[in-house]
Amino acid sequence: MRVEVRDLIVQFPQRPDRALDGVDLTVEPGEQVALLGVSGSGKTTLLRALVGAVRPITGTVTVGGASVTGSREEQRRVRLRTGIIRQRDDLVVGMRAQTNAIIGTASTWGPVDWLQVLSGRVPTRYREPLTALATRHGIDSHLRARIEHLSGGQRQRIALVRALLPDPDLLLADEPTSGLDPVAGRTAVTALQTVPQATVIVSTHDIGVARRFPRVVALRAGRVIFDGPLPDDDDIAALYEPVGVL
Repeated sequence: MRVEVRDLIVQFPQRPDRALDGVDLTVEPGEQVALLGVSGSGKTTLLRALVGAVRPITGTVTVGGASVTGSREEQRRVRLRTGIIRQRDDLVVGMRAQTNAIIGTASTWGPVDWLQVLSGRVPTRYREPLTALATRHGIDSHLRARIEHLSGGQRQRIALVRALLPDPDLLLADEPTSGLDPVAGRTAVTALQTVPQATVIVSTHDIGVARRFPRVVALRAGRVIFDGPLPDDDDIAALYEPVGVL
């Protein structure tokens, strides 16, 4: 899916500065982009804006031809085609891991699927793909555990599986390697980059993760300050200077 952001300005009431300050960004279908920057640079706000989760002061966001600030139907179209991995997972306490993992496919469930879910099972058509994804990410033995009994890293893997299961056209991941060991982190990034035909946008402060993407968009104080292949080490270091130095 094509993503277009034009002159996007976002400001939250509790902050004197703008979270996003005139951001322009175009991501073509199937393109893979890393958003790089320190905490507070605007990465998460930009990802949230792509699905209409924050309202801009000015500017437009269009995803797959639909305006995320438009009608409810347009917003619904975008969200149905988007897989999201949040930095702080929104997994449901009290549910088993497998139920959390399949909940992103609920819009496709029929009466039989709902009966299976309500009886504690996975809908038949999702059993094999769920098992394959869970095995790939080393979480298959924990699928029947309640989500609150899992570690932070295990929960992150369940969130990853949930985002991948519906085969999204747009995949947004906010710090997807947070809480994962280096090997699991590499596996997670590889999984994001191998979703067939999906447009992938990943936020990270980890330069090692950013290096794995052909295009890096660097944010600083809510503004895009770099867009292209990852620059050399001196330019990267400049991204992490205190605001006001540059």
